[in-house]
Amino acid sequence: MLNDKYRILSTRHLTDSSIAVAGDNGIRIDVQDFIQIKPVILPSLKGNQPGWNDTHISNIFQAPNVSVFTSANALNVLKQNYFGVRGLRNGLRTVFLTDNARICCISGKTLEKAKAVFPGAEILASSPYGSELAAAMIALGNISEVNFYCGTQRRHELPDALKQAGITVNEFVIYENIPAPTVVADGYDGILFFSPSAVKSYLSANRINSKTVCFAIGRTTATELREHTDNKIIMSTDISEDSMVQTAIFYFNNINCYE
Repeated sequence: MLNDKYRILSTRHLTDSSIAVAGDNGIRIDVQDFIQIKPVILPSLKGNQPGWNDTHISNIFQAPNVSVFTSANALNVLKQNYFGVRGLRNGLRTVFLTDNARICCISGKTLEKAKAVFPGAEILASSPYGSELAAAMIALGNISEVNFYCGTQRRHELPDALKQAGITVNEFVIYENIPAPTVVADGYDGILFFSPSAVKSYLSANRINSKTVCFAIGRTTATELREHTDNKIIMSTDISEDSMVQTAIFYFNNINCYE
């Protein structure tokens, strides 16, 4: 393994493999989560009318219903707090039928998680950004109503575009995005930002050194960064953890090309 030439801070959890790949390329990555995800249990999803053996059967994820996801966080919350062993609430267990789901979602990690949580689901549309996803859904021409599973910091582009196109949007806010600002060392060569909310959380407790390079996972995060800093901003080639790390590796391995 090469000696660490550069130090990077990731503002979100990374897999051990991503950290190891960076280390093999002379980059040390420290991790500090600047956003915490708090599940929200909605009675409207859980149901309150028990059937046989105190079990409520929900078909909300079954066709013809269309489920929309713009974040893997929503899928994680559904799996862990609605579909899993924690599904028992006030003596009533809700069983969600998920074998015939129809899904529209952001590509990358969100799409991968959707396929894992809903095996065999029909993916009606997938795009890297909310506005593009909305356009793809509208272009299908056969969607009149959707169930949108999101967090408290969800962006407005997708639901607004769908509503303007005459599509009914039922929002289910199933998690809270809670800022977790932490003071960190001021000696990083780069910082990885995965969301606009993480940018705000980081900057509420820290400043960005003038020589630090900011890496953004996509357009919206890059836009948020530009509102707060004049530092160099490098946007990931794709909206995935692997792409973010590879983008940083490429940058620091070819730093003279960026000067």
